[in-house]
Amino acid sequence: MKKKLLLIAMVALMFSCSSPLDKKFNEETAKEDIQAIKDKIDSTELQLLAGSMIRLKFQDKKLEDMTYAEILEDGKKWKAEQEKIEAEQKALAEKAAREEAKRIKKLTEAVIVSCFEKGYTEVDYQDYITYKFVIQNKSDKAIRAVKGGITFTNLFDEEIKSLNFVYDQPIPAGQEVNWNATTDYNQFMDDDKTLKNKDLKDLKIVWKPEKVIFEDGTTLE
Repeated sequence: MKKKLLLIAMVALMFSCSSPLDKKFNEETAKEDIQAIKDKIDSTELQLLAGSMIRLKFQDKKLEDMTYAEILEDGKKWKAEQEKIEAEQKALAEKAAREEAKRIKKLTEAVIVSCFEKGYTEVDYQDYITYKFVIQNKSDKAIRAVKGGITFTNLFDEEIKSLNFVYDQPIPAGQEVNWNATTDYNQFMDDDKTLKNKDLKDLKIVWKPEKVIFEDGTTLE
């Protein structure tokens, strides 16, 4: 008799000590269930549990067939998968950034462009910003054409204006050429006004090469 009573007491104790996480989801009692669960898990897991409930609902999963523990476990697996994807994305982006840096370095080692004078002029009632660029062929081959971009920034590296840059005249190997260029000036555009009014000494010129065509028909891009 004593053994039976002991067994009954143990079973009763097991049920009384069962975790609220083992209870199946019930939308009507969910608020109270979460309050009971709060004391059993940390804040990070609690947020994950709440987020998993919302996510599974949007995925049309039947939460009533799952315990709160199963919902939390699903959330942990989903989080691990997302972290794996994010790590792969980060690694891929870092690889692409390294390859882009190598590409730009190789192009910059072949040709570099800078602006050594900037001004303003009016011709036939049309306003222009004027530039004098210097293009240096640093390679050992004659260049046929150069394409890239010039970005003017302030001294804090904040972009003011970017220009497409195309020069299609020969540049002998190891030589420099100067080139005068203009862009239309629009008094209603903030970037045009800022660029016009800034002295060159207060600007940074960023050259980003895209493609170089050499006289022998080879290219670098």
